[in-house]
Amino acid sequence: MTWQRAGDLGLWAGLSFLVVAESGSRNDPYWLMGGCVALLAAAVLLRRTQPLIALALVIVPEAVIVGITMNTTSGTPIAFVPAISTLAYLAGRRETQLRYFVALVSGSLMLLLALRLILFRDVAVADSVLSWLANVLLALVLCVMPWLIGRYRAQQALLATAGWERAERIEREQRLEIDQVRLRERSRIAEDMHDSVGHELSLIALRAAALEVDAELPERHRRAATELREAAATATERLGEIIGVLRDAGAQAPVVPSDESVAELVDRAAASGLAVRLVQEGAAEPSPMVDRAIHRVVQESLTNASKHAPGAEVVVTLTRAEDEVVVKIADTGPTRAVTEVPSSGTGLAGLAERIRLVGGNLTAGQSPSSAGFEVLARVPRSGGRPEPVTDVRSATADERDVVRRRARRGLITALLVPAGLAAGIGAIALGYYLVAGYNSVLPPAQYDALRIGQNFAEVEAVLPRMQMIDPPSERVVEPEGWTCRFYRPDGPFSINYAYRLCFDNDRLVAKDMVQTGSVQPTPEGTTPGPQREGTR
Repeated sequence: MTWQRAGDLGLWAGLSFLVVAESGSRNDPYWLMGGCVALLAAAVLLRRTQPLIALALVIVPEAVIVGITMNTTSGTPIAFVPAISTLAYLAGRRETQLRYFVALVSGSLMLLLALRLILFRDVAVADSVLSWLANVLLALVLCVMPWLIGRYRAQQALLATAGWERAERIEREQRLEIDQVRLRERSRIAEDMHDSVGHELSLIALRAAALEVDAELPERHRRAATELREAAATATERLGEIIGVLRDAGAQAPVVPSDESVAELVDRAAASGLAVRLVQEGAAEPSPMVDRAIHRVVQESLTNASKHAPGAEVVVTLTRAEDEVVVKIADTGPTRAVTEVPSSGTGLAGLAERIRLVGGNLTAGQSPSSAGFEVLARVPRSGGRPEPVTDVRSATADERDVVRRRARRGLITALLVPAGLAAGIGAIALGYYLVAGYNSVLPPAQYDALRIGQNFAEVEAVLPRMQMIDPPSERVVEPEGWTCRFYRPDGPFSINYAYRLCFDNDRLVAKDMVQTGSVQPTPEGTTPGPQREGTR
């Protein structure tokens, strides 16, 4: 037996003990006791897979038992209450649909009211309705409240689960971010190695080759130069292999010297056939880091212009002010059909990152003065601290907020819904009490005008439409065969006595004033104490 089944057995045994104890004390038949225990067993077994059905197996029989055994000593109206509360809580924990739960509870309460009105017709309708409203209030406390608490606990569990999932996602995002930082650093190292070390190795190989063919050197020195050139070539080749490992897979190795200026870059692009011209303003020298960043922006922009705007004229405007360096690359738009060219789509993003690292900013988009494209970069002349990257709100944070709002709504619902329902039912009951109270007022003058021996028709003509719904019938003994009615001398909450009229064989046989509270009745114009006229 698993722990789960052991828990089911213990729950069933505890709930069944209450049923057997109450049913045995009421001397119920064994079939009723056995049927209740069987219903509890089925409800406990279904509480995980079909929680609403499990709740229905106890709440509907409870409505039937309470409706049939009203004012009797039979049935188990109390023993089923712990089962209802427990299964309602478990149904809420399983996040059952609200509309189905409301339909089940409402249907059971309406069944209870129907049974009382049909089976106990001798009881006044007002008494049955008031008693039913009391049952509704009990249902709110014993059934609806546990369900709402279970629903709130389910929302809390969901929030906790979402928190752990968010923590795992944060860890994965941190690992990915670290990997990206490593890749960027590897790419930066590769660029530095190619731009500096590779260039120097090329110069060493070039000078060694010149020494190799110098006729004035001895043969021994020329052989050493040959070995030096071969070693430089080997080092350059191995450097290329290392760069291939460190560089991003889609990146291309630079093929220009590390000290190439923007003017030289523009001249080289013009020599290759691109219609480009350079406009320079100012003479302030930027820092090496800023100079390389500007060079990279111009290089990438010219490459993009040649790819995406064939035939366009490109103007590179470089302004070297005292405090900042501004470069603008603008083209006039393509003059020939643009063929589809492969692109990774990350070139501009890489430029923006590079400019950001030296404290500047970069914008790119449609040129405001032409149909072409424009790239504008502004960088402090001596560089600066990189601007912080804008924090993009993650989908995990949005999901966490949604779960928190659900849990908050669940808590508010768990507190306000029962209170609202109780207030609504209380308002209805109070309204009904007031309506019935003011419609059961028999004015003292009309009461005094009644005489013992009058027939029922004559008396009924002056009686109000309704009787008291809270008569003090327990304070007097009603003789056998008499039918007594109670009326108010004034509106609700303002009296301490009531009028009692008793009929026998359609004749008024007695009229009394009956105390309704702890204060002795003292109506105006009468002597204190109950009043009674003899029987004719």
